[in-house]
Amino acid sequence: MDVVKLERMMFDYLKRLDSDKHHRENGYGPRLPRYRLPTTAKEFGVFYSSYLSLRWEVDKLETLVNQKREEFENECEHEWVKDWENRDERSRRKCLRCTAFR
Repeated sequence: MDVVKLERMMFDYLKRLDSDKHHRENGYGPRLPRYRLPTTAKEFGVFYSSYLSLRWEVDKLETLVNQKREEFENECEHEWVKDWENRDERSRRKCLRCTAFR
């Protein structure tokens, strides 16, 4: 089967599901628009500024997640067990509750 034809069939199926409506009804924010590649300097400026704002938001969320993980690991009463999945030369231990390594 042709890849383009298969892709078109998948998009038609997704349109019938009306996933954006379901997304909005459940209280989630708007879906991000799909960008075509910018062709002029003005379009590139708009594209780049939206990229920077989204990148800033992602960095802020990553920082928040790391802080919360550290707080969780510091408050945990660790129960250390040997990590059998790690196959390097050092023996590693992993907490059963918060998955911290030592």
